[in-house]
Amino acid sequence: MSCCSCFSALRPQYKRLVDSIYPANPEDGLVRSEMEKLTYYAASAPEKLDRIGDYLARRLTRDMARKREMPVVIAMEALNQLLLACHAQQINLFVESFLKMVATLLESDNPEFLTLGTNSFEKFSEIKEDTASYHRRYDFFVSKFSSMCHSQQKNSAIRQKVQLHGVRGLRGVIRKTVTDELQVNIWEKQHMDKIIPSLLYSMQDDPDSSLTEEASPGNNKNNVNHSALAEEALRELFSRATFANVSAALVPALSHMDNHNLWGPKNGFAIKSFKVIMYSIQAQYSHVVVKMLLDHLDENTKEDDDIKASMLQVLCIIVPIPSSAAIGPSVLDVFNRISKHLRLCADSKPHSKFEEALIETTGVLAAVVPDYQKLETMTFYVNRANEVLHNSEDLNETDTDQNFAHLLLLCLVQIAKTYHCNNISNLTVTLLEPLLKVAFSAQPGDRLLAQSLLASLLDKNKNYGKLELVSHQREVEALKLITSTAGKYDGDFLERRLPSIYNWLYGSYTLETNTIANFTSLYKCAAVLCLSIVSHDVIMDVTRIMLAVQSVAVDSISSSGMTHFSCGVLASTSCCLLILAHVSAVPEFQHYVNQVIHAREKFAPQFLPKNALDSHVNHKPQKLSSENAEKVYFNSSEIYNALKGRSGYNIEKLTRPFQANLQMDTLSSDAQRSIDVESINIEFSVDKQQSVVMEDGTMSAENITYEYLKQVFYKPPMSKEERLAKQKKLADHIRSAPFEQLLSEMQPDPVDSTQKLVSQLLEDEDLYVQDYDLESMEYPSIYAY
Repeated sequence: MSCCSCFSALRPQYKRLVDSIYPANPEDGLVRSEMEKLTYYAASAPEKLDRIGDYLARRLTRDMARKREMPVVIAMEALNQLLLACHAQQINLFVESFLKMVATLLESDNPEFLTLGTNSFEKFSEIKEDTASYHRRYDFFVSKFSSMCHSQQKNSAIRQKVQLHGVRGLRGVIRKTVTDELQVNIWEKQHMDKIIPSLLYSMQDDPDSSLTEEASPGNNKNNVNHSALAEEALRELFSRATFANVSAALVPALSHMDNHNLWGPKNGFAIKSFKVIMYSIQAQYSHVVVKMLLDHLDENTKEDDDIKASMLQVLCIIVPIPSSAAIGPSVLDVFNRISKHLRLCADSKPHSKFEEALIETTGVLAAVVPDYQKLETMTFYVNRANEVLHNSEDLNETDTDQNFAHLLLLCLVQIAKTYHCNNISNLTVTLLEPLLKVAFSAQPGDRLLAQSLLASLLDKNKNYGKLELVSHQREVEALKLITSTAGKYDGDFLERRLPSIYNWLYGSYTLETNTIANFTSLYKCAAVLCLSIVSHDVIMDVTRIMLAVQSVAVDSISSSGMTHFSCGVLASTSCCLLILAHVSAVPEFQHYVNQVIHAREKFAPQFLPKNALDSHVNHKPQKLSSENAEKVYFNSSEIYNALKGRSGYNIEKLTRPFQANLQMDTLSSDAQRSIDVESINIEFSVDKQQSVVMEDGTMSAENITYEYLKQVFYKPPMSKEERLAKQKKLADHIRSAPFEQLLSEMQPDPVDSTQKLVSQLLEDEDLYVQDYDLESMEYPSIYAY
């Protein structure tokens, strides 16, 4: 057979057809007519494809060894045309020969051969094969193209050309393998460790470049900027990533940033790269990027603060790109990890750039999550701050813990900026009670943060930013404040949580460590509350609080003289009463408040907000005569007369001074009331002639009436000592009584439906009874939790 091959007439037809495509003069290029014959033959007899490819490969190898460039070009052009024309099942064997020829070209040091091999591989990557090849591997091409991306040729023109071909080759590998599950797994670590750094290195070579019109398919690919092409390849890679392999591509990206010191604040390459990744990746997988950045931050806690701050800066920029999907399902876990870094900052040097970055990141992360998750996050942070402050008081370790609590409060303020209060009832007990405790027991600076946070949570109409110190009714009107009445969902808040705020407001006003900023903030808290819930009861209650606070300031002046505390209290309460009068829309009330303000302008300017609550004004207090004192203080009887005859106002409340429960452990009045209701025990007797007897032993079930229920519900609550004594008595009874007696007491005779209802009402641990006006003939309202 080998002897017959020496004679052209006796050679196989496929060899004769292959030989005929080579012209006598190689410079003339491929013989087109003969190439058409070869293509037709290959399409008609696909079983010959592998032999055609093998023969072309042997000729190419021989021509390369002899350094004959044009025959090599002809062979590759013929292979490209055959590859595009033939799509039979036997194409796999032909492809093996083709890839072998491409690999041979890429191993050459000749830049022209590198170009030729890259062009052929890129054309091959665009072909969709009918059948997959399970044994084909691209390890060589990944390694070779990656090394070309890092070319260090001395000639800059040749170096850029080789780097460009390396990027094009990697893009071809990505297109050929990343979407075909039956191909080699390109997401394996050994491949990603070469592809990702090579693409990032090519982008890094010209970080300011971007894709232009030159990158369009119709333009000359040799003119495309290799950094722009690398960006396109990186986008294509991440756009096809699934949840299972996103991390495989991100790990080498993070390592590349570390190895080349690309996290620096002056280097924007890390931001550029992760923006490319975040814009390319599917939105449902974007939270993996955030998680891995936080993981990387956890692993580099010992790095410089500037580097860690730069990581957070990258996080802040990429998180808003895909909206709320960036955080993922475990929102609290993300914020918990931020809080751990805050704890480390509190233990180390204060006021670092990393601290500021953590606080900013908290606000950015909160901005992309729904409001209900913002409330959950705030609940987590404020409980953490409350716990830290409580522990610091018990263990006398104030410095570190107070720094940590301060950082948590700063983060809370950032979260609150992104939260819009659509419904005040969303302010749950789990968030409100610890917030009030922090706002009462912390240092003045931290109290100020907690006060502003509370005002933000109560601000339904965005009035907080409009509020300013006011000294006249026309100044209030100029603020153009927006009011809203209590909605149908705010009833629960009004009845159960508002008393806690009242107690806190009174207690906070009376703290002598308050600064000017604290008094201004307290005024805004009270004003925002009244503006968000325009209610007659709220107006009356807050007015009573202001009058009670004024009494504290007056007593302070009598005992200690005129101080900044007393002046601040009186100035802040005057601002609040101006707002209350404006909200009430009662001219007489407004006139009386303005009358007192005018008297202060004349006799006691130290009580005016512009003097007492302005840190830039150093106003010396004037002595106040006894005859002028009545003119400059607000009088409850005058407010009583101003509101008299106005429907809806229970002015009788003004005759009773406000009394607050300042024990922060039992700050919630609804919680205290529920405990008091629980203390009303019901004792059963086994005697069938006896009915259910209340603890006073005066009323049986047969005689239960409406009047009796009123007495039970509004019976004065037991004190803490009485409740503890009652519990101790019950515990002693259980220890000493015989078992048969206890069993009989726990198994009373069946009772009628009325007795069962009363028993259920009185035993329900979640029962809450609304304040009831005994003078009216309305039924009491009972609200369950």
